[in-house]
Amino acid sequence: MHDTIQRVQVKVPATTANLGCGFDSLGLALRLYNTFTLAITSEPGWSVRLPAGMTLATDSTNLVFRSARRLFEHVGMVPANLCLTLDIQIPLARGLGSSSSAIIGGLVGANHLTGNTLDGETLLALAIDIEGHPDNVTPALLGGLTLSYSAAGQYRHVSLPCPSELAIVVAIPDFELPTAQARAVLPTQVDRADAVFNSSRTALFVYALHHQRYDLLATAMDDRLHQPYRAALIPGMCEAIAAGYSANALGVALSGAGPTVMAFALERADAVATALQNAFAQHGIRCRTLVLHADTTGARVVAV
Repeated sequence: MHDTIQRVQVKVPATTANLGCGFDSLGLALRLYNTFTLAITSEPGWSVRLPAGMTLATDSTNLVFRSARRLFEHVGMVPANLCLTLDIQIPLARGLGSSSSAIIGGLVGANHLTGNTLDGETLLALAIDIEGHPDNVTPALLGGLTLSYSAAGQYRHVSLPCPSELAIVVAIPDFELPTAQARAVLPTQVDRADAVFNSSRTALFVYALHHQRYDLLATAMDDRLHQPYRAALIPGMCEAIAAGYSANALGVALSGAGPTVMAFALERADAVATALQNAFAQHGIRCRTLVLHADTTGARVVAV
């Protein structure tokens, strides 16, 4: 038996990014969580305990470990012995921020073990540097709906209103789509008309939520920068989006890089979920659905 010297448990929400129009800028935290337990023990070396049946890296390539080590090295306090235990509820490689959850979990847990040496902005900067873009890690850390942008070579963010009455329906297909693969199909340049199209939709999206003009969400969440290119990787995506609207969803879009499709609903969320599921089924794609709400707290320490 090895003694636990210091321990922390961190709960991190899933996220849905882009929300159609806001490519690499909009992100929303969801009430679906991964829990990471980091313990400094008397056992030599770093080890990982995985849930039964889950296949993840258990060596230095594990993303939670890499993130924790990054923080420890940043503050000059790398422990010789660390045990990581994972409770994974966010599906992997489905466009729901599983990697962002791992990054934030590792950083927040390691920061707690060092006596909360770093402030939130420094944690976020480290997370963005690891992830490569801010749209998922920002709401995963802070909660709520966030808009990320760059200025003077730094990423910054603002929080936007996300009315609590909105349900977020997610249809999660039964196959993985690595983010790198989903980004590889995107063009390096876009037509000016498409850029104007998306910038106007993003502004409209912010207006629609701020003023609770839900009748504008369908127009606001339309996209020309990423969804049309990713459709070839996700059989049934376009049909699922159309089916969601037919079931009276307020707005429907690809969640992050996909393959999950998300929808806002004010009522009859179960009917929207069924419509999304049936649309994928017509293309031979099985999926499970969840009806969620926004998480407004973000990553948090739940036990020490």
